Amino acid sequence: MSAKIIAGEADIAAVPTNLAAILYNRGIPIQLAAITNWGVMYVIGRDSTITTWPELKGKEIGVTGKGSTPDLLFRYFLSANGLDPEIDLQIRYYPSPAELAQLVIAGKVSLATLPEPWVTEALARDPDLKVLLDYQTEWTRLEQRNESYPQSALVVKTQLAAENPALVRAFLNAAAESNRWVVSQPAAAGCLAEKYLFISAAAATEAIPRCNLRLVAAHQVQPEIEYFLEKLYSFQPQSIGRKIPDAGFYLPE
Repeated sequence: MSAKIIAGEADIAAVPTNLAAILYNRGIPIQLAAITNWGVMYVIGRDSTITTWPELKGKEIGVTGKGSTPDLLFRYFLSANGLDPEIDLQIRYYPSPAELAQLVIAGKVSLATLPEPWVTEALARDPDLKVLLDYQTEWTRLEQRNESYPQSALVVKTQLAAENPALVRAFLNAAAESNRWVVSQPAAAGCLAEKYLFISAAAATEAIPRCNLRLVAAHQVQPEIEYFLEKLYSFQPQSIGRKIPDAGFYLPE
């Protein structure tokens, strides 16, 4: 996806919000148009005695995407709860959520951080698995925010936004309507997920409520986006392209 955006092949793209910032800071002519979801990350396992982040002390946990936003947030939550990620528990990294989910299902990994829809896929395959901790709840608790973190976004090519703003508006309106339809019709959306996303319809249907889908124009939630990017910058500047994007990053109303 990054390659297509950089090459100018994608007029509109769905990407992690921090990747949008990285591309913009590299001089790629894109603008942030909308936030599409507000976090899909959870800690799952079979040990239902784990109900708080400090109770991960001494545990081994599987994580994907070293240095990615979910990894940075996981380490932040540990630190904010008095744990040293390098000392107080053992973090093992795996290549992909799909692979990690299969290892959890097989009982080879006892604790893992996973995004939806892999959380629900794992829970559906093994009824002993439970959602133990919720990234989104912890973010709002620690940061005292009314919103969870803006994890994913739509970006548009700056040239398209300038030359055909009506098309961009029409697309965003349709995307927002689609977003609302998926949330209100999870069973029907689950059937589409099975056809196009290669996950079972049942798992997708169950996963949708935990996907925190809500499409909002970027300019309407700019303070939340800026807060999130500033927090990522404080953890690891390169996670957003080494600087906070300027006002030109946001597609105007």
